[in-house]
Amino acid sequence: MRLTTFANASLPNLAWVAEVDRAGGTVILLHGPWVEVRQNFFIEGVWNGPFQAGGFGETDSVFGTGAILSDDSVRFVTTASTTDSLYYHENDTRLTVSNSLPLILGYIEDALDVRCSDYPAICDSIMKGINDYRRDIPTVRGRLRRLMYRNLDVSKGGIRESEKSMPPRLKCFEDYQNYLQNNYKLMAANARDSARARPLQILSTQSSGFDSTAVNAIAATYGVDKVFTISKGKSSRYLAHDDDGKAPDDDGGQICESLGLDCIRIDRRAFVQGFDHEYLYYCALHHNQDANLLEIANHVANPSLLLTGTGGAVWRDPAVKRTKRGDADSQLKRSDSSGLGMAEVRLVVGFIQLPLPDLAVRREQEIDSITMSPEMDPWRLGTTYDKPIARRIAEEAGVPRKMFGQSKKGSVVIFSHPAIPYGKVLRDQFLDYLADQKIMTRSKTRLWPAVRWVNSMLLVKSKRRFAVVYYAERVIAKLIGREFRFKPMWRQAEGLLFCFCVNKTAKLYADQLDVAATQRSAGSRETAGQEGRAS
Repeated sequence: MRLTTFANASLPNLAWVAEVDRAGGTVILLHGPWVEVRQNFFIEGVWNGPFQAGGFGETDSVFGTGAILSDDSVRFVTTASTTDSLYYHENDTRLTVSNSLPLILGYIEDALDVRCSDYPAICDSIMKGINDYRRDIPTVRGRLRRLMYRNLDVSKGGIRESEKSMPPRLKCFEDYQNYLQNNYKLMAANARDSARARPLQILSTQSSGFDSTAVNAIAATYGVDKVFTISKGKSSRYLAHDDDGKAPDDDGGQICESLGLDCIRIDRRAFVQGFDHEYLYYCALHHNQDANLLEIANHVANPSLLLTGTGGAVWRDPAVKRTKRGDADSQLKRSDSSGLGMAEVRLVVGFIQLPLPDLAVRREQEIDSITMSPEMDPWRLGTTYDKPIARRIAEEAGVPRKMFGQSKKGSVVIFSHPAIPYGKVLRDQFLDYLADQKIMTRSKTRLWPAVRWVNSMLLVKSKRRFAVVYYAERVIAKLIGREFRFKPMWRQAEGLLFCFCVNKTAKLYADQLDVAATQRSAGSRETAGQEGRAS
């Protein structure tokens, strides 16, 4: 396979799109300025090995995306998590692959179908794990395929998915801790490797909970450049549009101090002051919760690695965990979508997400056995919010028990359904789009605030707030003999904002690709003319 590359400064920093001619044995790569490109591989990511060797094709410890070329094939590599995907489109003997949904749509001149009602279910299916998520994404001209976790091998003979290597067997806490520490140590060295054109900064997040505390207890030994903490978390009784001043303390500053890490405080409600990248969040999920980390973008001036506690449910007491997720298995299932909504915005800002709890998560059954083993009794409290493994990792690193994990909190930004832009400019564009497409009249869109208020009430009802709704559901449930919930309004509008934002961004990228192609063509003609005159 022969690789031809074109850097495009107008593309997102870490985005790439590759076209493979399987018959001709060529790969043409268009990429943003921070993608690392070598003769036989390219990547925006890290893995547990020296950078120059490019050995990320089989390891289970790779985060980010890229590809490796051999004599007769190319392997496209996915992140070892469900936070990011690859997208591909096959046409005869040509295959187009990208780490960005809007970028591949712009490249192949296609779009999502605004009249397709499947997009919410497709987005939500990510939480079902790497076997049961929906791979097909309908488009105006046909379909795209999405790939998570597994790699994609492309050759003259065909296209097939291939497995990453499995983590080793984990028999005790020491096995698991050593695996986490040793692999993170190698990935941190890879991130800072001088063989990179742009070595990565290492960033992290810190709350008052278990997951980020355990992550930073592991990472602190190997150096963290910046740690971000959100002082005020999300309210359990109010949604993001009206929870100002009602949020609990979630500050992780003391924990950072105990680990010797400097702390930068950010505001989870920074979107109130400005939400320039809002459309990118909705390019990833139809109901995005990850705008709590919006302010991190102000602190990223170079390509970076962002450590998060996404996937920390693997450390919960198995009995509690199974009530929400089913039996433990190796499929990377999730009970919520937090952390999954940064797939597009991270490419623009320029960071690679490394959810450290996803290391070895395919050995979840063994991790559960370790959690419940007698050796973990000193770190087990037996509460409904109990994570003995995370507690032990943090305490043995010097974090006092009383500082973290006292109660379940969170900082995600949750708006009412169906989603509508928070920013006025994007909201007006969205509503105009719906009217132009004859999806919803302008007069009907004026009902959106009332619909969102009703749906908010249904979502946050409790004995204390909207008690009439809460008790009405309980009464009806008793009368009919099964669980009952009032259905939210306008469910048919759930995927509209996702579709609009993806198509808006695809058009933007298509225009940038056209300009770049024109410039390359002009440059080629100028070079040919100079060579002709010289001869």
